[in-house]
Amino acid sequence: MIELVAVSKIFHQDQPNECRALHEISLTVDRGGITVFKGPSGSGKTTLLTVVGGLARPTSGRITLDGRLLSNLPERFLTEVRRHHFGFVFQQFNLIRGLSVLENVMLPAYPLGRPYPELVKAARALLDRFGLGEKATSRVEWLSGGEAQRTALARALINNPATVIADEPTANLDSALSQEVLALFDTLAVQGRTVLISSHDPLVFAASCVNRVIELHDGRLVADSMM
Repeated sequence: MIELVAVSKIFHQDQPNECRALHEISLTVDRGGITVFKGPSGSGKTTLLTVVGGLARPTSGRITLDGRLLSNLPERFLTEVRRHHFGFVFQQFNLIRGLSVLENVMLPAYPLGRPYPELVKAARALLDRFGLGEKATSRVEWLSGGEAQRTALARALINNPATVIADEPTANLDSALSQEVLALFDTLAVQGRTVLISSHDPLVFAASCVNRVIELHDGRLVADSMM
């Protein structure tokens, strides 16, 4: 379970260009299912996911993960939580050009010290699962948009995270590929993983596989609907 209590995020605090991205957000996300954070650009949904996933710290408020306080953890401990608990799918994929598909998928697992043959086997199994087995040795810059998105998702799963965080996962995809990605997220949720998605795409928050839609506007939580 992920719990936020009065979480705020301020950029450039006490400066002339101060920006309050989140305003005292309080919510609880139970384990499992797909939760979508919807809202226009600038609503705070991406910022919210970055603080939930430990990629940024809240300016104030408290975040707990399964009862463990995250918001005041020293960075080295927070890094371990990120590596073991969260898998990230970024809007621009953030794949490393010049490396193969297989190498990109394995990257997040290197700091955990898994034996290399075991890691290769796990990465190839994920690629096979997402229909990318034949692309394993291809450079990522040769991939289509859908293939790059599936590669990013495989990379997010290499450490077997309990929670997958996806920022605007359909922003660069057509409707057919968007449906394909949503089907993959549905599979993850059925397996018991928690999937958190930020999106302003109606196709996403209207999808039948989505369990909950939380709406943000100007950094404030304005609606919370179970589907």
